[in-house]
Amino acid sequence: MSNQDGTGNLPLSSHFLNGRSIRWLAAGVGALVLLNLINHAVGAPFWTITRNIDLGSDTNAAAWYSSMLLFVGAILAMDCREVARARRLPDHRELLLLAGLLALMSCDELARFHENLGALVAQRAGIADAGFARHAKWVWVLGPLVIAAFAFVALRVRRTLLRVPGTFRLFVYGILSIVVGGVFLESTINFLNHETLQMVWNLEIVAEEALEMAGSLFIAAALVRWRDSMATGSAPEPT
Repeated sequence: MSNQDGTGNLPLSSHFLNGRSIRWLAAGVGALVLLNLINHAVGAPFWTITRNIDLGSDTNAAAWYSSMLLFVGAILAMDCREVARARRLPDHRELLLLAGLLALMSCDELARFHENLGALVAQRAGIADAGFARHAKWVWVLGPLVIAAFAFVALRVRRTLLRVPGTFRLFVYGILSIVVGGVFLESTINFLNHETLQMVWNLEIVAEEALEMAGSLFIAAALVRWRDSMATGSAPEPT
């Protein structure tokens, strides 16, 4: 196999997604975080700018960027599946499961499935009006399910990713970053007084979204490393 493109000569769809691409995407995350911090520090004087970069919104450029990062992970997982099939590994179904989870998360980032469903379940459970659930109801009713889903997928892909040293560790970093930011940190907004502690509220949202996007990048980096190592034959042969 030729190593010129980092993936040999397998017919993959995402040769352009490589280590350099991940670094550029990470720079985009850094820029969004920095712009949000500056914007909040000066009192968000221009609504047009705030509207398009606010990390707390689900309907702007920042939300689309976060969704795109998850979709990048889904594309890479599908590429890894093709590599696994080409190498006749028995693990390709696990990679399809991972691709499906990341694609669903990408859609959810914009469609707000978990917030809407969580609010409905919280209402049926009688906690919708409780103080501890006033701003993020879904974390109490769906948060445990989200954590369980991540744990299940991690266990399913563990054997696959361990074929290339370092990839499973990166993958776990990604999961932990998403869970800490998207579940545990988001739950804290229920206890923040956003009227008297507006800056704390803003910083929490920036940190939460930054961790979620960083998690997506860790997962993408893990999949790029696995794909390129397995495709070029530089990873150890399966035992």
